[in-house]
Amino acid sequence: MAPAPKFSPREQEEIILNAAIKCVEQTSLLDFTMSAIAKEAELSMGSIYKLVQCKEDIIFALAHRVYSHYSNIFEQVLALDLTTPEKIMAITLLNPKKIEPYSFSSHLESFAANELVINKASPLWTERMLAANERCEQVFFDCMNNAAVSGELTLNDNAEQTIEEINLGCWALTVGYHHVDRVTQIRQISEGTDSLKEPVATDSHIVNSLMRLLNSYQWQTPIDHAGVEKAAAMLVECGLR
Repeated sequence: MAPAPKFSPREQEEIILNAAIKCVEQTSLLDFTMSAIAKEAELSMGSIYKLVQCKEDIIFALAHRVYSHYSNIFEQVLALDLTTPEKIMAITLLNPKKIEPYSFSSHLESFAANELVINKASPLWTERMLAANERCEQVFFDCMNNAAVSGELTLNDNAEQTIEEINLGCWALTVGYHHVDRVTQIRQISEGTDSLKEPVATDSHIVNSLMRLLNSYQWQTPIDHAGVEKAAAMLVECGLR
């Protein structure tokens, strides 16, 4: 009779991915190896390959964790006692140092969107990563839809398309800003003057731009600078800023 497995499949997944995190932090998303993960996890290569078939699977598995973590953060923020425009602003005001689960989280997102990585990853981890990503999107759609149903947001024809338009515009501004900020950080790293990421200032250009975008729609209560400060204060109370 074969011996009972030492760990359940779920426990083994946790052990392997936690080992992968350590290996990436010790090297990089480019340089970690499957053999190093097996050694760190104290498991055979056969056990590793039952869960992940390649390095690209590791990247998607960790991206799945990151997106799941962000979904939980977003749900927490969108449940705060704020107007919907203030909630959306609060997402932009989150402190990266307090919400990113790993030191390489922002880089992981870029790798997970790389065509070469996507083509090499297995269907299992591709589907799990995309499902976690879609959950993030659904959280925001539900928030906007609730605002429309309650009358907080007045929509004309094709409400679903308008909600998607608002979400796309807000994400484009926020993600685009962080991309530019990341380029600046890369320059600082090369110059030896890198500083840790700081949260967006409440009077920054991105905040003013997002206010203009949000207020171009018909909200019951448009967002103003007092609302921005209120959102920032609530994030501080929650330990997210």
